[in-house]
Formats: sequence, structure tokens, C-alpha cells
Amino acid sequence: MKHIVHLGKLYLHYRKRSLRVPAPPTRIWLEPTNACNLRCIMCPNGQDYSSLKRGMMDWGLFAALLDQIKDFAYDVNLFHRGESLLHPRFLEMVEATARAGLRPRLHTNATLLTREYSRQLIKAGLDFISFSFDGYDKDMYEKIRVGAKFEEVLQNIIGFLEEKKKMGSKKPYAVLEVMEVVKKDEALMEQERRRFKARFEGLPLDRFIIRKIHNWAGLYGEPPRGRYTPCTFPYYSMTIFYDGKVPACPQDFFGEIIVGDATREPLLEIWNGKRMVELRRSFQRKENPKHPRCEKCDMIYRETLLGIPKSYLKFFLKENIG
Repeated sequence: MKHIVHLGKLYLHYRKRSLRVPAPPTRIWLEPTNACNLRCIMCPNGQDYSSLKRGMMDWGLFAALLDQIKDFAYDVNLFHRGESLLHPRFLEMVEATARAGLRPRLHTNATLLTREYSRQLIKAGLDFISFSFDGYDKDMYEKIRVGAKFEEVLQNIIGFLEEKKKMGSKKPYAVLEVMEVVKKDEALMEQERRRFKARFEGLPLDRFIIRKIHNWAGLYGEPPRGRYTPCTFPYYSMTIFYDGKVPACPQDFFGEIIVGDATREPLLEIWNGKRMVELRRSFQRKENPKHPRCEKCDMIYRETLLGIPKSYLKFFLKENIG
């Protein structure tokens, strides 16, 4: 109930386009690393790899951030631009997050997910896991997920679900996400979809999602079209890069709009600091923030219900309330 009330307050501030939001963010993206072992065709990590400095979050910084976050957040996305399993202390991050009373979440390409590591993650208290697996056969998958092997990664995911079943654990909530980047005849695609989903019969996979490709704030894909709706991110979430820099939102891949530095400022001071207020003011005035990343982002041109993107709303409510 406390979390629902918190969400309600944040939503009211979003609807009012408040410049300052007294209620703290409920969802945190905390990036263990921005390094990745794949070069996916639709990801800026694959397209612009050489232009981004790579690093791992220092444990001291992680512990200090978690000490702040535990007082106000509901769940923590322990991932962002990179593959989190590359971090040598990722398992400890999951354990510490769960121990702090928060819900640790992971989005992974599953290339490094051995059965032993799967067991350890489940025991550590991982609350949610989504597997990013784009394609229903070897040809489609390996064209998209450059550097990964179709059957190997598929067996890693199946292995994780088999371990979850063997342990009799309801957690983590497991999702398989597919972006159908390579276009085919719809009838053929549906056949491949069914054959692929059949491989998970009898396993504790909680949801299968066909994801719509987003354009990473103008870095990839089609320019935005549709009716403009103010962004929700500055009203309910905060993203922290591995080095402590705080971008405007998780779509700001290269940190072009930095609103704070968590190595120097408390998170809640950043939340209502000058740069966040300026960002919200631009939405209050019903105009795109005067920055290319916001102006070109497709997240604020999606079909909405009560101001929230429809493609996101149902799943968000189920995760947070249902």
C-alpha cells in the first residue's frame, strides 16, 4: 500500500507538471557496467562502441548509493547500457540489494548465464529477470545479436528456467523479450514464433513479450511520429551510470544531458536540483526540451492513456501493483 501511495503522488506531480517533486523516485537504474560482449545491430553499444569510455562501478560507490536508495526506492534495475554479468561482483550487488529490502532486477543477453550462476542468482534474491533474445532461429538471431551463438544462449535461458523449477522458486519473475528486427512474411513469422515458444513448455517462464524497437532518443531507427506527450522519466525514475554521473533518463545513452554527479551530490538533491527543474519546466511549457536527445526521442510520441505510454502501462502496473 505504501508503494501504491508513493506511485500516486508521483503521478499527480506528473499530471500537474510540477517543477519540484517532493516524493522521491520509485525506480532506479543503477549501472554496474556499460561494457558489453555483443554488438547488436539496434543498440548504440554496437553501433558506436569506440566512442564510449568503458568501466565498472566501484563497490564503494555502489554501497554508498544503495545506502541512499534503500530509504525511498521500490525496485532497482541493476543494468543499463552494458551486460551486467560482466561485473565481477554482480552477484554481491544482487544480494546486497535484496538485503536492503529492495527488488533487484536484471536484463541480460544470457550469454554468460551458466547453470551454477543461475542457481546463485536465484538464491541471492533476484526479483525479476528479462532475457533479451531477438530472433526465432539461428539465422535471424545471429544477424541481430552479433557475437552470440543461438543454440548456446537458448540453452542458457532454458537452463536458468530449469534450475528455477528444480528449486521450486517463484522468483525471479522471468520474461523473454524478442524484438522482431528482421522482417518476414507474417504467416511464416507466426509459425517460427510458435515453434520457438514451444521450447519453453513446462518451464516457469512468466511472460513472453514481442517488444517494439525504441530509437534510443534518436540514436537508432525511425524519427518520432505522433502526438507529443511529456516524458514520464523525470517524474518517477533516476538513472546512475557506473561512474556516478546521472543522466536525464535511461534513454540518454551517451549522457548528453547530465543532471548531477552522485559521487559529489546526494541523490535526492539531484532529484530536485537546478538541472532537473529546468528539464521539467520544458515539459511544463508543453514543448520538447531544447536538446536533440529529447527532441528526437520516440518515447514521448507513443500512444498514451492518462499520459502514460500504453505499450508500457499494463506491464508497469502489473509489476508494481498486480
